[in-house]
Amino acid sequence: MNMHTNLQAVANSISDLETWPLRDVVNDTKHRAFCGPTAVACITRQPISVVKDAFRLVRYGSGWTFRSHTPAIMGVTMWELTHVMRLFGFNGEWRSLSRYPTVARWLETRSGLERTNPVILHVTGHFVTVRGWEFCDTFSKGQVVDALEAPGRRKKVKDVFVLTGRLPTSTPIPSRSSSTHRIASCSETAGQVRLSTV
Repeated sequence: MNMHTNLQAVANSISDLETWPLRDVVNDTKHRAFCGPTAVACITRQPISVVKDAFRLVRYGSGWTFRSHTPAIMGVTMWELTHVMRLFGFNGEWRSLSRYPTVARWLETRSGLERTNPVILHVTGHFVTVRGWEFCDTFSKGQVVDALEAPGRRKKVKDVFVLTGRLPTSTPIPSRSSSTHRIASCSETAGQVRLSTV
């Protein structure tokens, strides 16, 4: 692959993200979805059960399915969130903010990819997802709402995870609920989730 082809692939990947809307979160578990899995599910369009399994894979390795109980996924780190997003084919980078603006102030002053691409905000021990003027978090019950009406707009933004591109996905995500491994991927054309077993 030559340099021009590689740059074109990056440009196409970024433009795909500019038109990648947030989706309401599907919680197919019997448990509450915490903020980290909710933020990931809103962007990746994966159900909460698959997202939690991806966090378990990142946190405990592929052997987590042999534990005597399924580990709960509640609080997550920025490092774990980054690696789970990569499992689902989304590349990004964390940007630390020095003055800790409120969510409302950040929405007004953001620029570049922060304005056009989906981002995950780290606000006072909590993660929320924003794209354009769409907003989703646990306080909106996983529903995408207008950012101007979002709960917690006075919270301070500490870090921003900006999606910068798409990656190929092929890492199997082990699940306790079945003996097969799942490879989760996002369909870019129809915006639907495809879950394959291997």
